[in-house]
Amino acid sequence: MRRPILPVLAVLGGLLAGCDAGTKPGERPEGPRLYFAAPRMDQVLDAHDVEVVLDLRNYAIGRVHGKDGPHVHVIVDNEPYVAVYDVSAPVRLDPRLMTEGTHVVRAFPSAGPKDPAGALHHESRKNPGAYAWVRFHVKKKGGLLAEFDPKAPLLTYSRPKGEYKVGSPEHAKFMVDFHLANVKLGPGEYSVRATLDGTVVSTWDEEIRLGATQEKVARTEWATWKPWVLATPPAAGDHVLVLELIDREGKPVPGPFNRTERKFKVVP
Repeated sequence: MRRPILPVLAVLGGLLAGCDAGTKPGERPEGPRLYFAAPRMDQVLDAHDVEVVLDLRNYAIGRVHGKDGPHVHVIVDNEPYVAVYDVSAPVRLDPRLMTEGTHVVRAFPSAGPKDPAGALHHESRKNPGAYAWVRFHVKKKGGLLAEFDPKAPLLTYSRPKGEYKVGSPEHAKFMVDFHLANVKLGPGEYSVRATLDGTVVSTWDEEIRLGATQEKVARTEWATWKPWVLATPPAAGDHVLVLELIDREGKPVPGPFNRTERKFKVVP
């Protein structure tokens, strides 16, 4: 029998850089806001069948004409995300991942293939409040994530993922996307390093490098950093991308999610 979902708002993404604690009463925030309604923060669950309840505000999601549309990326621990197109019902997590011990689930809204604001398909929304997370325990607290520090610098890997077809829009504008919390990018600050098939292809800081040109990151409430688009899309075959959070001294930042290696495939 499934453990019943407790209808209690308990966890807010506002504990991280995505918080909207500065919003004044009566002031309408810009961009989507995402919260976890269940499970509660640090709740101990007695079953491996776990459901999460998402409270998404100011952002419409769902498939368009039966195809891809705006959605939410839900990441269990550091597994590849699952795209969720409907938050009106609880989201059941893969029971194979719900091993005994501590787990962290992160989530943020992402764009559909024809975004009115011009975002790329699966591009994460980066405004304050769009990012949310929750930590819970199956049977008991324990494991690598038992001491997860939500206030430490944090990198969340999003794209690339899965399979790409040569000539498709997602391949033509091949996007590397991620989410940041408790981090300021810039010269002398933190950066994100991307390594594709063993070769460093970029290091993001305050500027995003697009081939021989440079484009300043827009310092707006909607996006404090942008995704990377590869000048040359990966060729057909199997690939490996590594994303790392780098500190002011050029060293990798410790943390369970700050270095992620993900395989993907490009097919003819």
